Amino acid sequence: MKKKLTLMFVVVLTAVITLSACGSNNAVEPKAAADIAVNTIIFNKDVEKYKDTFGKSATALQINNKETFTKRFAANLKITDGSMNEEIGDLYDAYTKRAKEVTKYTSKVTNDDKKKPTVEISVNGLDMASMQAERLAAFKAKVKADPSIEKDKKKSAKAVIDGYKTTIPKAKASKKAVQVKLNLEANEDQWKIKDDEDFANNLYRAFFTGTAQ
Repeated sequence: MKKKLTLMFVVVLTAVITLSACGSNNAVEPKAAADIAVNTIIFNKDVEKYKDTFGKSATALQINNKETFTKRFAANLKITDGSMNEEIGDLYDAYTKRAKEVTKYTSKVTNDDKKKPTVEISVNGLDMASMQAERLAAFKAKVKADPSIEKDKKKSAKAVIDGYKTTIPKAKASKKAVQVKLNLEANEDQWKIKDDEDFANNLYRAFFTGTAQ
C-alpha cells in the first residue's frame, strides 16, 4: 500500500511539473506577436490581443507617435509656437486613414531564438514620393494667386499642409516594400518589444511614406 501511495505521488508530481512547464511558455508565436503589434499600432485592431500579448496597451505608443509626427512636421515648416499643431494632427489622421485603406504588409521570423527572436515586417506603405509633383504644382498655384505666401511663414506652412491634405487621400501603396525589424524579448508568458518607441516610429514611417529609417 505504501509503495502504491509513493508511486501515485510520483505520478501526480510528474504531471504537475509537466503542466507547469507547459504553462510557463504560453506566449504566442513571434510572427503572430508581430502581426498583433502592427494591426494594433497602425490599424487599431487586435487591441485586446495586444494587451494579452505584451501586457500593456498600445495607446501610449500611438499617442507618442502622433506627438512626434506633429513636432517634426512643425519643425520642418519652421512653425514651433504650436499654432499649426491641430492642422498637422489632422494631417496625421489623414495618413492613418489612407494607410488603413490601401497599404499592406507581410511578416517573417528571421531569428527564431526562443528568448530574443526577430521578426522582419515588409511594408508596402503609401507612395508619397509619386505625389510630390502634384503637391509642388498645387503650392506654386497658390503662390501665383497670392505671392505673399512665399514671404509669410504661416501662410506658406498652411499651403504646404493643404497640399498634403489633397494628395494623401489619392496616394496608392508603394510597389516596393521596405523592411522594419521587430526585436522581441521573452517576458514570462508574454513578449516585450525592445525599444518599442523606435519600433513604432519606424513602423509609422514605413506605412505613411513607404520609406525606411
